[in-house]
Amino acid sequence: MEVSICNDDIPIPDYKIPIETRLLKYLRLWRDDPKAVTSNDRPVEQEISSLLEWYICECIHNGPGSLSDWSSDGVIHLEINQITLESFKLLGVTWIDCWGVAPFEIDVELYPLDDICFAKTIFRLGTLDDQGRPNLFDRDTHPVRVLEKRPRHNQDWAMAVELTPP
Repeated sequence: MEVSICNDDIPIPDYKIPIETRLLKYLRLWRDDPKAVTSNDRPVEQEISSLLEWYICECIHNGPGSLSDWSSDGVIHLEINQITLESFKLLGVTWIDCWGVAPFEIDVELYPLDDICFAKTIFRLGTLDDQGRPNLFDRDTHPVRVLEKRPRHNQDWAMAVELTPP
């Protein structure tokens, strides 16, 4: 079990640290060494994928009512692209319950000296059908094909929001 230390040197189990804070930590680790292995003996990219499942669920929960019955049930494909020293684009495909799969695209900017939260996030998930309703890809669609068909403009995603800390 990964453990962090708080200001008064009391160990905090990793699972009690907010998801965004853990994602930030692992994105920096990935930036420094994409082949790094965490203290859980997992590749850093696998750790990021696992955390993204829960991060996506949190974003959906705070998103539009049209997605209220959606829930991420695991990231099945992830591509991490470093844009600048402190910014990343995360492209991937997630299961939406047992109904199908959806593409996601998350632009993340980090504060250089902050280990708590992202400076800015643009979160995009899912596609829309011809009537503008959220749409899923069939479960058997290859993840690379799903990403090829992902929207290119914010208005074409089922959910596209910019998140900034207060």
